[in-house]
Amino acid sequence: MKFFRKLKEKLFSTSSKIKDGLEGIIDNQSIENVQEEQSKQDKLDKSLSQKINENFEQKKEKTLEESHKNNIKIDKTKSLVSVSNKSKELPSTVEKIQKTSSSKKTGIFSKIIKTVEKVTKKRKLDDKMLNEIEDLLISSDIGVSTASLIVEKIKKENFSKELDIKQLKQLISDEIYEIMNVSDSFLKIKEDQLNIWLFVGVNGSGKTTTIGKIAKQEKDNGKKVILAAADTFRAAAVDQLSIWSKRVGIEMVKGEEKSDPASVVYKAIEEAKKSDYDLLLIDTAGRLQNKTDLMQELEKIIRVIKKQDPSAPHNCLIVLDATTGQNVISQVEVFLQSAGLTGIIMTKLDGTARGGVLVAVTKKFNLPIYRIGLGEKIEDLETFDPKLFSRVIVGLDNNPV
Repeated sequence: MKFFRKLKEKLFSTSSKIKDGLEGIIDNQSIENVQEEQSKQDKLDKSLSQKINENFEQKKEKTLEESHKNNIKIDKTKSLVSVSNKSKELPSTVEKIQKTSSSKKTGIFSKIIKTVEKVTKKRKLDDKMLNEIEDLLISSDIGVSTASLIVEKIKKENFSKELDIKQLKQLISDEIYEIMNVSDSFLKIKEDQLNIWLFVGVNGSGKTTTIGKIAKQEKDNGKKVILAAADTFRAAAVDQLSIWSKRVGIEMVKGEEKSDPASVVYKAIEEAKKSDYDLLLIDTAGRLQNKTDLMQELEKIIRVIKKQDPSAPHNCLIVLDATTGQNVISQVEVFLQSAGLTGIIMTKLDGTARGGVLVAVTKKFNLPIYRIGLGEKIEDLETFDPKLFSRVIVGLDNNPV
């Protein structure tokens, strides 16, 4: 599947960290098993060597005794035995030892190789291993409480079981999927009415770019789309959205610089209704969640929307920057109070090792992830698939068990 390959490539930093970490947890124990087998083999070889030496000494003494009886002269230097009236070369004791030694070395290495090959990379799930898994998940920005929950659920059904790497990955993937699969991941547009989607988030999260990409996607799906530039305090924000409207080929409503954002929204809704638009996408100012006045302004925008349509906004989407890690948690907490969020769009997942934050934020707020940003291109804004994500993040392939 094309998307699976793309997701795997873009989430490489996160999936590689977790995958390598899990494999390390299993492999460390496997190495210990090999070392233990090698230690046993070394003891066995040492014992065998001692017996060979003892046998050699016994045979040596016996040979000397027989040589005296039979008047045989022994050349110790060449290991040749001379017999009166008849001379023949007997097998050299040194050669015997060399052959034995060579054979022994071959046997040792052969046994070690076989031992390594035979040792299945499995590890018993004990408290030490569970702690290692929990530490790995926390370091991947899955969060302390979420990591603890995952570990506890795995422990409940699998404690003391021997697990290989694929089994371990599958267990974690299943738990992540259960967390992420909170609802339908598709942003649905209701037919025969104006759908109003409000976008919120802090500066730099990729909000305006995300709106432009969604506008292009929905236009390609046959929808009539209009934009509202309600970030009136930053001329650059209006210009950026204007570039997207021209690029995509759709209309945009804007106001004067420093004008009331709520008035721009009001005008945009009127225009959208009059011209039978399917979808209105509203860009808002990037608000810091600790700025009370700006949050109150957002609440005013929502009140104006509801006066035009009590059921709107039909979606209130927070755009989050994955590279900020656990900081997204505090952002969602505040925006939930002011805007009544319905879902999340997570941007900048490509190249960050903090992809685990999607799991943390979903678990804490039970909000669906609707889109994920995997790059700069329009097609890099993808519909979120919790099943694929849960497999990619732990390094599994696209063949669910």
